[in-house]
Amino acid sequence: MKVYMFSGSGFVWRVQLACVLKGVPYDQARVEASERGLKSPQFLALNSRGRVPVLRDGGFVLSESSAILAYLERKHPEPPLFGRSAQETGLIWKAILDFDLYVSCHWVSDILRPVLTGQAEAHADRIKEGFREAADELAKLEAQIAGRDWFVGGTVSAADITIYPLLEGLLRAAGKPDMEHIDHGLLPFGDRHPNLEAWMNRIRALPGYDETYPAYWREMDGAPVAAQ
Repeated sequence: MKVYMFSGSGFVWRVQLACVLKGVPYDQARVEASERGLKSPQFLALNSRGRVPVLRDGGFVLSESSAILAYLERKHPEPPLFGRSAQETGLIWKAILDFDLYVSCHWVSDILRPVLTGQAEAHADRIKEGFREAADELAKLEAQIAGRDWFVGGTVSAADITIYPLLEGLLRAAGKPDMEHIDHGLLPFGDRHPNLEAWMNRIRALPGYDETYPAYWREMDGAPVAAQ
């Protein structure tokens, strides 16, 4: 099985976490995070939208991170990431759709993309508004996870590994040097969102987590790059 990816993509990170939690081996097919890589004829033949992740399992090709998680669940059902009951499955999918339809799409377009492509100054007003909206959504997530270890059920699920990578990316963007002039109010994160911080630490402590951590981030931070 092969996962087409570039390091630092929160959507790719979801698939990587699912693979390590299920013990599913995969090869990494690195794609250049540029028009030349994502819009090349070879990659567009796999995903006409030119986005990662893409999974290739033998002759079967699938894109979109949530669809890939569902595929992995059906093919490798243990341990389950979509619950063991109809109720849990429904609640997990609700959490995933709530986050992707109403939260992550705005984080990516309004904050992550302009910040991570070096366009923060040109889009300062848009980023400020994005952080204001992010604060409202984070307050909802903080209340939702209060008194719980995981967002749905008694163990880590697809809901958790859907939310976590994008939140980690948001915090990384908030800590960028060119964010110093923007009062985003997110940091120090644990002071404002202790329940979410405790939950994030549980994700970070999961077996196999370190091997999924984006190598590009380690390089940027000057840390040793783990074998991947």
